[in-house]
Amino acid sequence: MSKEKEYGDFQTPEPLAKEVVSLISKQFGAPGAVIEPTCGLGSFIKAAYDAWGEKTSYTGYEINPSYCESAWKRFAGLDCINIEERDILSKESIQRISPPSEGYTLILGNPPWVTNSALGSLNSGNLPEKNNFQGLRGLDAKTGKSNFDIAEWIIGRLIEKMAFGGILAMLCKTATARRVLDHFWNSENHICDESLYLIDAKKTFDVSVDACLLVVRKRKDANKSAFVYENMQNLEPISRFGIVNGELIANLDDYRRYRDLDGFSNYIWRSGVKHDAAKIMELTPDNCGYINGLGETVYLENDYIYPLLKSSDIANGRITPRKCIIITQSGIGRNTQSIKDSAPKTWAYLEAHAGVLDSRKSSIYKKRPRFSIFGIGDYSFAPWKVAISGLYKKLRFASVPPFNDRQTMLDDTCYFIPCDSEGEAKFWERELNSDDCIRFLHSLVFFDSKRPVNIDILRRIDFSQLTKRHDKSTSAEKYLRLARSHEKRHQTMLVFAGRD
Repeated sequence: MSKEKEYGDFQTPEPLAKEVVSLISKQFGAPGAVIEPTCGLGSFIKAAYDAWGEKTSYTGYEINPSYCESAWKRFAGLDCINIEERDILSKESIQRISPPSEGYTLILGNPPWVTNSALGSLNSGNLPEKNNFQGLRGLDAKTGKSNFDIAEWIIGRLIEKMAFGGILAMLCKTATARRVLDHFWNSENHICDESLYLIDAKKTFDVSVDACLLVVRKRKDANKSAFVYENMQNLEPISRFGIVNGELIANLDDYRRYRDLDGFSNYIWRSGVKHDAAKIMELTPDNCGYINGLGETVYLENDYIYPLLKSSDIANGRITPRKCIIITQSGIGRNTQSIKDSAPKTWAYLEAHAGVLDSRKSSIYKKRPRFSIFGIGDYSFAPWKVAISGLYKKLRFASVPPFNDRQTMLDDTCYFIPCDSEGEAKFWERELNSDDCIRFLHSLVFFDSKRPVNIDILRRIDFSQLTKRHDKSTSAEKYLRLARSHEKRHQTMLVFAGRD
């Protein structure tokens, strides 16, 4: 196992360290003490010492013994600099941080850019205590929201320990910085003067992620917003994000212009089909048969095969399906044994690949009928849909028609509303793609996220308010009634499905 990978090791170039120290010096002046929790070879301590000299004390913690040895040699003879071989992930190390007798404490550095689950997969012992510091419960923890960057844990714990007046300046992913701020903004902890200065992580560390310098000051007059700067040279902010009514908003200024659209979605947004076995369940038509992801040509009954559109199709405006999907159930938890009698070739195909299907890792498949899928219900079989990809930075809604007299399915990285007619789908396609709606969504969406668009964001679109903006309330009312009717039908289906 690579030690660099285990420790999330991205050593900070000295020019970048000097740039960070210069920024802090201009904004806050010289600190009384500098602490670098994961100091590596000591780039930040060197830059800080060069700027502030011996009137400031410097402490660096480092878990890697070879780095420690190099740092000891580098700073030999400088009594104001202390390097300790210590794991900042331990409670003892966090507790050792205390304010200086004079001036403020600056916690400075570049913590590991690696997640707790990635370290777990490497069988690493370099993990923080698993105490669910984010306060997540139930399904959030099961579906992966409890996975976090080690940097997130370190930064969060350091802010908690930091005395009032202390300043933290850390390089990290922008998503990590956001989650930390969101946590403190929604808690009783006090932080203010929050800023994100964007950096080019590809150029600096050769990694393709959105990254920044996060600067936080701990004070009692807390606020709940942060300015974003293009870099550390241009000190005019390019945007501001923060909390409104407990929700994280990507662009507060734009949000104010369109906040009337923030309400209740009259439609219930759904996600596409989830199966976690694309090579088996997704097929490409070929003459009279199909080719699966393993390159096998198979001949199956058409009863359980439906046209499929994926995220890339929706995002790029391709609404003619090129693939198909095997739909084994009409609703979550429905019995799949009927396939054996009604479509024996399909059942034999599923059994031939049972090794893959029966070993799917997600816990949602446990204690479910064999060959189960998720993201399926009577809404999946609506004749028309209006869909959006959750993965792409360009926001585009597309009306999805049936294909070859079959309802078109979507993969689980897409979200959609079911529609009963072409007229209904085309109407909402136009409204959702309107400038007002797209700008409103842009004020909510953080495009550096792995899945920028999600159901939590989409459900905030108030369809009634949207059509009021365009004087189309009368036209919209009949479709909104249909939406309510469609959901009532779905709830009825669920009641009967539960009796199987």
